[in-house]
Amino acid sequence: MTFTAAVDGLSAPDPATRATTDADGKTSWAVGNPVAISMDGGASHKVYKISDASTGAMVADGEANTLYWQKSDETKTLAAWHPVSCTVGNSGGSEVSITDQSSGFGTLENILHAPAQDYTYSNGGSVAFTFRHALAKVKVALKKGDGIEESDLSNATVRLTGYTAGSLGYDGMTGSEGSNGEISPKAETPAGGGAATYTALVIPQQMQGKKFIKVTIGTGDAARDYYYTPTNSTDADLEAGKQYTYTITVKKTGLEVTVTGNGTAWTDTPIDTDPDATVTYRITAPASGVTIAVASGGSLSGSNGSYTLSGGNAVTITNDYGARIGIKGLYDVAGDGTTYTLKSDLLIEYSLADARVGDFYCMSGSTGYLIPGDAISFPANMNCIGIVFKAGREASDNGTYTDIDGRGMPAIHGYVVALQDVSSSTLKWADWNGQYDFRVGTSTSESDWQGYDNCQKMKNGGNWSIGHFPAANACQNFGTAEPYLRYAAPAGSSGWFLPSCGQLLSLYKNRDVLSGQINKLKAINGYESIGWFRGDYYWSSSEGPNGSRNARRVGFGNGDVYWYGKDYGRYVRGVFAF
Repeated sequence: MTFTAAVDGLSAPDPATRATTDADGKTSWAVGNPVAISMDGGASHKVYKISDASTGAMVADGEANTLYWQKSDETKTLAAWHPVSCTVGNSGGSEVSITDQSSGFGTLENILHAPAQDYTYSNGGSVAFTFRHALAKVKVALKKGDGIEESDLSNATVRLTGYTAGSLGYDGMTGSEGSNGEISPKAETPAGGGAATYTALVIPQQMQGKKFIKVTIGTGDAARDYYYTPTNSTDADLEAGKQYTYTITVKKTGLEVTVTGNGTAWTDTPIDTDPDATVTYRITAPASGVTIAVASGGSLSGSNGSYTLSGGNAVTITNDYGARIGIKGLYDVAGDGTTYTLKSDLLIEYSLADARVGDFYCMSGSTGYLIPGDAISFPANMNCIGIVFKAGREASDNGTYTDIDGRGMPAIHGYVVALQDVSSSTLKWADWNGQYDFRVGTSTSESDWQGYDNCQKMKNGGNWSIGHFPAANACQNFGTAEPYLRYAAPAGSSGWFLPSCGQLLSLYKNRDVLSGQINKLKAINGYESIGWFRGDYYWSSSEGPNGSRNARRVGFGNGDVYWYGKDYGRYVRGVFAF
């Protein structure tokens, strides 16, 4: 394995630069800096060293520290951190205290972490680690309000509250239970005088509804404490590697807080009392189907789904896919529903977890993605392989799923039906050679969703061949040969399998919606040959009564469910879980 290191928020010409609060605002990696890399949850790690400070390239610190891919189609879960002395484990690593930062941050600002993530082998390519500071940075600037003198601010003290200690785990820094208290920030007086700016590094945490910033004006009996308690969920949801800026106007009656530029990458941007117009924002969106434009002022650069907004903080977002996209980040939305005032970078996506019945399941390389079923237009490069017929995991499906590479699937977001039958002719369920004693289940209920497990039982407990289980075998091989190569199952899915009786009945019940989606696709060049289920019988993977001589088939003309001899031909269509 080969690796490179960069820091979130810092880009060319210094992709490997890491941010600190040194006088020059940043410090670069130096050749020989060690980085710990783990692929077993933090139980052990190897040490790599920076070999090229300008690109962040790394090499193993000797043969004993070299990590290898075992095969070309595998995926590894990797995490990395710096410095190596930050012991990482599943239960958290060495505890660090952040209570007193009044004299500076010491080594706290140098704790960098690349969160655990799946990486796939790429011939000749490097695993590109994006490091983030393990802590969040909070900056507070005080302004004089009604009834307050400049001298009051000069003598003010500021404290932050929250976790005062934490440990670095495989997925990042977490606070130590019972360590809640006050944190003394570093005070910096701007050149030319004026109220100080207060900066502290804090444990990532959500501070909504909690006393977060304490400002004390005066001393002794004349001291008055003012508290800022965030009310909105986005005001102080402190994330690792992000910077949060608060301009606080202190008045006799309390604090007036302006939250500005929050959630931007930690690059030591100085506080500006009106920074929203000067912060640079990154916007990640689908390469097609979503249109982004500057709303007022500023300039937008980039293409293919990756954009940078400079000199402004507002964009319009219009979605050709219909209303159902997710926009992640901090923002306000104007009354027109399309104008977004940004407070952080944005990620615009329609994820697999957002699936609904009728959505189009498409492929980009070996990766699956969704286009909402109510899309009003389709991208020119759309490569649809199926339609979602059930969103989320069916409650009665207790199958033990693995993906097509044999790894466990942590979540089932839904089920997809193929756009056409796996064969242009009918297929037998099984041959007559002793398969009657092979049982996978006899249910006719709509709650029978064990199609995947049924096929696994055939594969692992029977003579798995085209001759013995033609219907199930053809489903598994769907997409592996012409004329169906375009329908290859996506990475991370269960792979195609012969649906159970309940899964076929679900398809029948949703036939109007799903056949309507098929018709939408047929109007697109390249999809003319696809079609909905014939008005005939289709095999399920569920067996029938009378021993195992029979299997259940479902009629797509009338929804009839009945058993039939396994050696008779019926039509077959595959499904997969994702």
